[in-house]
Amino acid sequence: MALAVVASVAFVPAAAAAGPVDQPARPGGAADPARTDGRAALAPAGGVAGRAQADGAADMAEAIAEQRGISRDAAEKLISAENANVRLANRLTTELGASSGGAYLADGDLVVAVTDAAAAAKVTATGAKARLVARGERQLQKIQRALEATPSEPNTTWGVDPKTNQVVVSLPASGAKNAAQSSAARKFGAAVRFETSSGQIQPNVGISSGDSLGGCSVGFTATDYTFNYIITAGHCTQGYPHWTLPNGQDVGPSLESNYPENDFGLIWMNGSSVWATGTINLWNNTSRSIHGWATAVSGLSVCNSGRTTGFRCGSVLRTNVTVNGTGGTVRQMVETNICTLGGDSGGPLFATNTGYGLNSHANRNGSQCNSTPRTWHQPVGEAINAYQVVIYGAP
Repeated sequence: MALAVVASVAFVPAAAAAGPVDQPARPGGAADPARTDGRAALAPAGGVAGRAQADGAADMAEAIAEQRGISRDAAEKLISAENANVRLANRLTTELGASSGGAYLADGDLVVAVTDAAAAAKVTATGAKARLVARGERQLQKIQRALEATPSEPNTTWGVDPKTNQVVVSLPASGAKNAAQSSAARKFGAAVRFETSSGQIQPNVGISSGDSLGGCSVGFTATDYTFNYIITAGHCTQGYPHWTLPNGQDVGPSLESNYPENDFGLIWMNGSSVWATGTINLWNNTSRSIHGWATAVSGLSVCNSGRTTGFRCGSVLRTNVTVNGTGGTVRQMVETNICTLGGDSGGPLFATNTGYGLNSHANRNGSQCNSTPRTWHQPVGEAINAYQVVIYGAP
């Protein structure tokens, strides 16, 4: 069976490393004589392991409707509005610079926090909503960095909440260092809000019988127009020299691992019978093509795919979150309320045909989801830029 979809494969590390090949293989393992640029052939739509291609938003709409308790029609309208506004949010917050307090989505509408009237006028001219706030996002990020320098317990997170114009610090219910965090926050007054965390924040690597090192999920397939690659979590590729499928088929070697601080890694797909399709397995006999990536915005409806929990959807709660988990500190994470478990690490965070992140850490209770699930995802754009690749199949 070829590696036909994104986020559907449980990796099993193998001991041996493979040498380079002259040309990637096309489906079936045969060299493609018509190609001379080293690119693998794209599997045809509808022919991926018997799955039907699902380019529309219908499957995501159904999941979002159930998760939010709204009608399917309302969910489809919400997703459409969010897709139109997320890139506008990225553009406006960049253009506004120090006058931006961050952006978020509220029932599909884009709200941009601003610190002055001139910035508000620029926002409203685009059709988005402007909200005057006391603190700019850069000021809040400076406060966040100051709090990160204070001793803290594991299972602690820090992140900017544009909805409340505050830095939110999430601390475990008890801990000797909580007092130090509280003391450091007092000088910032109302700019800081504390929450109580629950569960252990752990990397989502799963341990299974016969797999003494762990298992993960494929994130996104990518290409540099010469060879094809898999982007997944860095804590998955770290220390794993080579990858095979559970049936023993060769995938290829790990090339890069960025963890901790970041959490992304790169695998070279040079196995003779695996190929890239640029699609995500939705675990319901359908797949979703990915056409590119973007930067997530608070309030965005998103979904995650992974080998343990399958296809689940939820919302972005915060972005640029620092997570002090049991596996080390990772920064600039996207926080969601999607339940994920061991084995989901590296799997894709996405909305319709756009990729946003890679599954990294979750606040789970052993092999069970927490009652208030939180998962943190590595922004995929950072990996794309670092490795100088593009999403496979992107226009």
